[in-house]
Amino acid sequence: MNNIGWLSGPVGRSRGLRRNQVNPVNPARSVPRSRNDRRLGANADARSSHIISQEGAVRKALRAGARWFRTPGMAVAAMKFAKLPVIPVAHWLLTFALLYSGVSIAQVPGVAQGIPEPEHRNVIVQLFNWRFDDVRQVIPTLRQLGYSHVHVSPPEKSNERVWQWWGRYQPVDFARIDGPLGSEAEFRAMTAAAEANGIQILVDVVLNHTVDLNDAPPGLVRMAGNQVAEDNFPQFTPQDFHERCNVVSDATAERCWLSNNLLDLKTESAHVRQVAKDYLTKLAGLGATGFRFDAAKHIETEFFTDVLPAVPGKYAFGELIADRAGGFGSHLSIPEMDYYDFPLVASMREAFRFGGDLRMLTNPAADGRALEGLKAVTFVRNHDIDRGQNNDHGIEDPGGRDTFGVGWDEAQHRLDRTDVNLAYAYVLGREDGLPYVFTDMNTLPSAQQDDRFDDPIIIAGVRFHNLCLADTGGVARRPDFWRIETPNAIGWQRGTDRFIVINKAADPLDINNLPTSLRAGQYKEVHTGWPMRVEADGTIQHWAVPPRSSMMFVRVES
Repeated sequence: MNNIGWLSGPVGRSRGLRRNQVNPVNPARSVPRSRNDRRLGANADARSSHIISQEGAVRKALRAGARWFRTPGMAVAAMKFAKLPVIPVAHWLLTFALLYSGVSIAQVPGVAQGIPEPEHRNVIVQLFNWRFDDVRQVIPTLRQLGYSHVHVSPPEKSNERVWQWWGRYQPVDFARIDGPLGSEAEFRAMTAAAEANGIQILVDVVLNHTVDLNDAPPGLVRMAGNQVAEDNFPQFTPQDFHERCNVVSDATAERCWLSNNLLDLKTESAHVRQVAKDYLTKLAGLGATGFRFDAAKHIETEFFTDVLPAVPGKYAFGELIADRAGGFGSHLSIPEMDYYDFPLVASMREAFRFGGDLRMLTNPAADGRALEGLKAVTFVRNHDIDRGQNNDHGIEDPGGRDTFGVGWDEAQHRLDRTDVNLAYAYVLGREDGLPYVFTDMNTLPSAQQDDRFDDPIIIAGVRFHNLCLADTGGVARRPDFWRIETPNAIGWQRGTDRFIVINKAADPLDINNLPTSLRAGQYKEVHTGWPMRVEADGTIQHWAVPPRSSMMFVRVES
């Protein structure tokens, strides 16, 4: 068992409002006033009366020693201990399950009753390879859960000879929005629904290359040695492609072909850049509010500084896979671009694995183990990591899976979902970065859809993150103040009225007389609703953090 008397670390290492904290929304207004004022209506709370009537009894059971229930049998035993009325077991199990996860009818799943509604939202969710009509249908739910942006897969006409997801990353015609994910009309309907709900649509764009030679439709391209001799792309001629060569190092990254098969565009040419400008302008006209640039490492930085001004005010971030910030080179100097924080993913992989040290996560950017917060899209998983672990393209090589696979066991080819959840708590609990949540393809069998946008644990983290945003509750900023720093547990304040602790150990973490600068009062854990008291001098006298868990507290009363 871990016993924490007081462990206070360096404080105030985070900065002010991030540039990528985009267009926060206010739940007090029900109708958006303009494209740049996406404000939300208040959520109704129509709690069921039969759940209200039994809530006190079930919470009594929780307080009566059932704090670490994980099975229905243990829950029933605790209810008997609490002398609950005898009613059908199925009804009690349903009631307990709802309350344990913080769910009530018309209430956000995973968020306990009494947790404040956020004033702003700032979390991206990736709906990987979802049809546009399917995205449109879940947008109201995404708003309710606390998401602000939706990352959708590439919409341009792509290589339909490849029906699998990676075919969408083989563009054929940038003038057409059409293909397996939907038509231009469906894309427009999706963005209209997003705008009406205060959600921003970020579009995945592929501008580094076109099709894979091995998958190319007949007659689309003909090679003569290493040169493109003929092609039938609507926007390009053979002169718009680099000579074929394989990407084997940083020196060949921008002029050679990925996998030696993806036709690499001459992104340095004025014509190719104009095609890119026209495509981004078209997407913006259809309602896109930002872009994710695929394979950004393989495109020269001058491309972005030339092309992005064509769509002013649109958010942009790129994919550049490196395990240290130094691997990003001059790309970090592009003022308009943020990037996936792959270095932080590699750091979390190392810290959360068995024998890893969580203390490396208290200030990872200091030694290049994370990007600076102003440039970072912070995430735990994305489609490249997920599909690679399923041997379905993506990051398939064992070294890459081991480096970036938080919770991944390469020897057993197995994923520890608890490590994934703890890493999400870290990402959503810190000030730096714009958080990003990955969602599986909804065409997978339901049993394989393990990464869900409505996962209750993640949604609790989303709520905590949004309640920590600048200008929430009249507080200009809630920086990180570290209070617990051990190999197996870390804990920190967000300002003076939020607190988070992560315990990766298999034993409970006992907090005893922990000094903080938190405001005195009653705090509530976002997911479970469990209470914590902060004394007048800022001390947390005692709190036991369950094994392999994270706890996120917000101040609810003085």
